[in-house]
Amino acid sequence: MKSIFTLLIFSSFALVSSAQCVTGNCHKGHGRFVWENSNEYDGLWKDGKQDGNGDFHFENGDRYKGHYTEGKRNGYGTYTWKSGNSYIGNWKDDKMSGKGKFHWMKDGGTYEGIFSEDQISNTETEFSVDTPEKVSQ
Repeated sequence: MKSIFTLLIFSSFALVSSAQCVTGNCHKGHGRFVWENSNEYDGLWKDGKQDGNGDFHFENGDRYKGHYTEGKRNGYGTYTWKSGNSYIGNWKDDKMSGKGKFHWMKDGGTYEGIFSEDQISNTETEFSVDTPEKVSQ
């Protein structure tokens, strides 16, 4: 009976703590960590947080490859959504911020410019329309 009880305790602990560092050093150095929801990060760590260049695969099919500071996307990186849309550029505190390029896969459109807090912040557009001259009689 005692061994069955011990087995149950260890089994329940294993179910709760399935998120783990699977290779390397996920506290300081290079390592690969897999979360319970199947998110996976392979890259540099400092004090147990992503810090430096790394590759994050989300369970929903999204992917971020780029720089982290203290566990947040900071610096230059590429985020690709499952849909194929992508953003290449600067990040600050996990948000698109600064100069970047967003590409919409479905319609092929691209915006290149300034982003702030995950939003396009500069929408100045130059365009010209050729119009026929008025002919005066």
